[in-house]
Amino acid sequence: MHILTRRERLLGVAAAVLALGATTAVAMSGSEPVAQVAAVPTPEPVPSASPTPSPMPTRAVTPTAAPRPRVVDRPLPPAPPRTGCPVPPYRGPGGTPKPRPAPAVAERALPAPLPVRSKAASLAVVKGKGLWATPWPKTEVDVEALVAQARAAKVRSIWIRSGGSRQGYYGDRFLPALVPEAHRAGIKVIAWDFPFLSDPVADAARAKRALDAGVDAFSPDVETAAEGTYVTVRRLRVYLSLVRSYAGQRPVVATVPRPTPARKSFPYKAFVPYADVFAPMVYWSCKEPGALAQQTLRSLGKLLPVAPVGQAYDMGPEGGRRGLPSRAETLRFLDAARRGGAIGASLWTVEQAAPAQLRALADYRWR
Repeated sequence: MHILTRRERLLGVAAAVLALGATTAVAMSGSEPVAQVAAVPTPEPVPSASPTPSPMPTRAVTPTAAPRPRVVDRPLPPAPPRTGCPVPPYRGPGGTPKPRPAPAVAERALPAPLPVRSKAASLAVVKGKGLWATPWPKTEVDVEALVAQARAAKVRSIWIRSGGSRQGYYGDRFLPALVPEAHRAGIKVIAWDFPFLSDPVADAARAKRALDAGVDAFSPDVETAAEGTYVTVRRLRVYLSLVRSYAGQRPVVATVPRPTPARKSFPYKAFVPYADVFAPMVYWSCKEPGALAQQTLRSLGKLLPVAPVGQAYDMGPEGGRRGLPSRAETLRFLDAARRGGAIGASLWTVEQAAPAQLRALADYRWR
């Protein structure tokens, strides 16, 4: 047996200390690269052949077993350019549009708007990520499957259509089952409705029925005259004041077109005394989704908190780019919205969304 000298023992200790220091430095350096989520390739979805929304899903979307990607703390870059842009000139239905009939209730016959006594006590319902659903009066809604889809997409809220001026109220077909089922899963329910404001009092009565069903917030989808809406400041005030009174301390979220130079006359300021949040429709087609989201936030954020709605449908049938948005576009929209100051963001609509978009919604961590 060899007996170590004092010099040999000292050299051995020094070598062990150096090795330990090198190992610690590697562990603390954080030098392992983190991949950008936007760089994950995803097959492009097949464009939808029909503009008509598909029925509500009858089964849940199963989450993939792949590890959840990490979103880094620096902004995601703009999504790469897509084919199909610019779009060819839109050739919609021919002929001259029919003039709108007179509204059901004349402006002079409308009641006075109600005074605002209170607004939402909290905006937590609208914060974070959401997913829209668009059932129609005869659509069979599989409540368990819809909630499972929302859980798989890791959203905090389901925005579901409960009626409209043409269809009437039909939320009684699914809200009594959906609200408790969603709440058991920790998910809030926001009912939305398409009022034409031809009779603002009747439109507001549908909102009351949805709120009476126990939803956590209500969102009127107020469109422009091009979609058939009778948009005047007086009609808006009558309608919104009634909805505000029915909502109590629950949020009223105004779903509106995003501001553009062509919409300078749209009365955004008329919403401010009654609504708590703007949910502008940021459907980007050939535009860069992140820049469009932040541009919208800069405009409407001066008036109310903003929770933009992103594109999860094929805009081809209405004159936009054909095909569904990509995963990278969806991630860019969410990331730019959050960094631009949005309190939340959502996608319209689950019936048409591509699997790549739903996975992107699940993967993006809204902090």
